[in-house]
Amino acid sequence: MARRKRQNPLLVVAHTYLNQHMPNMVDARLSLRMLDGPPDAPRYAVTAEICTACPCPHGIPLATAANGQCPIVECPLRHSVRLLLNRCGTVVHTTVSDIHWT
Repeated sequence: MARRKRQNPLLVVAHTYLNQHMPNMVDARLSLRMLDGPPDAPRYAVTAEICTACPCPHGIPLATAANGQCPIVECPLRHSVRLLLNRCGTVVHTTVSDIHWT
């Protein structure tokens, strides 16, 4: 029998934060990145984005946009959020915008 995959605790923190503060972003795919910087700087960035356009005016398929692979960098139909977390997993900064975070 295969073991159950353990979810990253930082993604659990990010999902809980989005559930409490931005309920419209709960279904978004989360992406976790490790950051480099001085000791007191945020260590992790979690990004989530949702495209609200059913027929995309740029011709991008909805499945591509849902996977976070949309080639359009700035789009008014996209809702994105970037959470910066410290090494303990506390959210220290939130940025809400319409850009694709890379």
